[in-house]
Amino acid sequence: SRLRARAPPRGGRAARRRACLAPPPCAAAMVLIPKKERRQILEHLFKEGVMCVKKDPRACRHNELEDIPNLHVMMVLRSLCSRAYVTEKFNWQWYYYFLTNEGIDYLR
Repeated sequence: SRLRARAPPRGGRAARRRACLAPPPCAAAMVLIPKKERRQILEHLFKEGVMCVKKDPRACRHNELEDIPNLHVMMVLRSLCSRAYVTEKFNWQWYYYFLTNEGIDYLR
């Protein structure tokens, strides 16, 4: 049996450059959250000072806010964490978010 030589990839340097610019397959999609739901999440966080979120973006409902999808709560709190308004602890597939002093000032 003869081994066939592989043909070089077509497109050359431009095709390789485009392949490098493509987003990774596991990139997160953007989530649009209604203002009503965002307000409910922020009010609950301000009232309690802490919020627990299960690491399950496919969960239909959040465990404390039954009418809001878990993914929406995860994304709002991740946004607050990146702005240092909450601190995040992760333990046994649960995120724990604690409101900081800057977060209290922001939510007022």
